[in-house]
Amino acid sequence: MSAPSAVAVPRNRWLDALVDEATFDFYARWLSPQLRWRRVICKVEKIVPVASDMLAFSLKPNRNWQGFRPGQHLQVYAEINGVRHSRSYSLTNIQSADGQIEFAVKQVPGGLLSNWLHQQVRVGDYLEVGQAFGDASLPSSDPLLLIAGGSGITPVMSWLHMLASEQARANVVLLQYARDAATLPFQNEIRALLQRMPNLRHIPLLTDVDDKTVEVFGAAQLDRLVPDAAQRAGFACGPASLTDAVRELWQSRQHRLALLTEAFTPPRMDSGTAAHAVTLRYSRSGQAQQGNSGSTLLQQAEQHGLKPASGCRMGICFSCVCKKESGTVHNLLSGETSAEPGEMIRLCVSTPVSDVTLDL
Repeated sequence: MSAPSAVAVPRNRWLDALVDEATFDFYARWLSPQLRWRRVICKVEKIVPVASDMLAFSLKPNRNWQGFRPGQHLQVYAEINGVRHSRSYSLTNIQSADGQIEFAVKQVPGGLLSNWLHQQVRVGDYLEVGQAFGDASLPSSDPLLLIAGGSGITPVMSWLHMLASEQARANVVLLQYARDAATLPFQNEIRALLQRMPNLRHIPLLTDVDDKTVEVFGAAQLDRLVPDAAQRAGFACGPASLTDAVRELWQSRQHRLALLTEAFTPPRMDSGTAAHAVTLRYSRSGQAQQGNSGSTLLQQAEQHGLKPASGCRMGICFSCVCKKESGTVHNLLSGETSAEPGEMIRLCVSTPVSDVTLDL
């Protein structure tokens, strides 16, 4: 008899109070690889190369999966050499009729989880993921300008699929940057979307042509390619250098329509300010360590032997939220400085300004 596949246990709060989740999961996995109390376990249904350095993974989640909205992300978990790791990836499709979800992973040199996914995962394997998160929504204004650099195309793909299904005649310009033609992702899918969306204009832009680096984004390039950019609501996703350049141009020109940006690389540290020594105290661990103002609190906690929860390391997933009991910190995303005692901060995008005490 074959084991059930995508299954979950119907629960209520009375059962939750009676059942030990860890014990249930330990024994349930022998009945089915996807049978869990709360956790989302997915079967890998398909793996497709969408660029020379990027794979798209199609998954069938168990019934603990609660669905998603285009533009959201999910945590992917893996145990590597006995250590549990996780990273955040964008969902690239819309909810399909058979319930499959898809995310894409660019293979990063030295990237622990990206290399593991590329080299170890096969069709038929099982992956654990978290529930979808993120509140970014595509501007409702039409026309639209979408700017994607490298793996920043991943959330854009889910929005394009949504528009093709719901607003096929939406007026959309997509600027897509990549190093070269081989690393330009999702070209087959984009060609199919162009057939479904008569007012979609796709402009691929390569930044390494004949071993010469060309302009990634700038005012002159935008004016030439999208002369009506000021009349378009915008979304930019990619490395921080790209999203910063887009945001600065929009601010300098005072465009009135919405611009949403999302960086897929950690925020840049302020190189113009010399780091100074601080004391970092970890109240639950009973430690006090010498630290500095030039690294994030997550990096320094890990250097001090602690293992706080973390995920994207870019301030997106909120996995590393921690209570700051005292001290002043600088938020690399917002640029704000805060000294409020007892506030919750994201360790991966917070640097200490003064001595800091964390609930770790």
